[in-house]
Amino acid sequence: MTSGAPPRGLRTRALVARALSITRVDRPLRAIAERLAGGCVLAFHDLDADRFRILVEALAPSVPVPLDELVARHKAKRSTAGLFAITVDDGVGDTVRALSDVALRMRWPITFFLPTAYIDTGDAMAFQWLDLLLAVAPHAIVPLSSGPLDLSTDALRARFDARIRHLAYTQPMREYQPLLGELREYAAAAGWLAGQSRTPPSPIGVGELIALGRHPEITFESHGVTHTAVCALSPAELDEELGSSRARIAEWTGRAARHFCYPFGGPESIGTQAPLAVARQYESGVTMSRGRLGGRDPALLPRIPLYPRDTADVARLKVLTR
Repeated sequence: MTSGAPPRGLRTRALVARALSITRVDRPLRAIAERLAGGCVLAFHDLDADRFRILVEALAPSVPVPLDELVARHKAKRSTAGLFAITVDDGVGDTVRALSDVALRMRWPITFFLPTAYIDTGDAMAFQWLDLLLAVAPHAIVPLSSGPLDLSTDALRARFDARIRHLAYTQPMREYQPLLGELREYAAAAGWLAGQSRTPPSPIGVGELIALGRHPEITFESHGVTHTAVCALSPAELDEELGSSRARIAEWTGRAARHFCYPFGGPESIGTQAPLAVARQYESGVTMSRGRLGGRDPALLPRIPLYPRDTADVARLKVLTR
């Protein structure tokens, strides 16, 4: 296989998407899907402005509406066919700036989900440090004080990555933060983090956030405080995450958060009790489970993720088949 080639599943999806586009059957099929299962919520993370614009424009004639409006229609059992909401997770500064600029020029409503501690402290989240540390670490055995960490082969690095992510998706931070912190300290001492490009992404600044929030097209909602998997929190900790993040966003924007985005977003990270708490404090909770709104619980709304590797044809296929 040529280096850098996309996995077979992605190539297959791209070919199917292209075939649907060429034969011009994607629009009538999407119209049927919308009538049967309603509108959808798009989920973006980090991508550039041009790719974002291409992916959103690909979904015409469906139109973006505010998340507030989409959720209100869904809860009132009114039709959401032909409508979608744009949401962006994590509050990374470059992403918020770039996508806000596009949304304002195109007059697209857009919602950014913010983990408030990241905004307040500027310190990167655990998964951002994991990505960076694996990118800069040499293929070697790292002599940490807690014991040697073998990163000498691609397989061992992938195993470590999977181990930390599994812990992050299902366990309290105390189960994985100490090891990541130790690796981070070693990396700094060893010079692996020297250079401008060897820092995690910075969050949007509070001043910029306040200025952007004055535009009616832009809203900021809660991604919790610490970006901890809610299944790993006690009831008291969960209520604190939900309430504190909601109040902090109100301090910045003058409007309490009305919608919550579950950190990591999969069923294993959400559990069974958190949606009940979310329903008490928020109008909706959005996940990373894929699908249209259909008859879904407002506290467990699915989304359709779109990524930098996706083409316009793939975006159309995703909203058709989910």
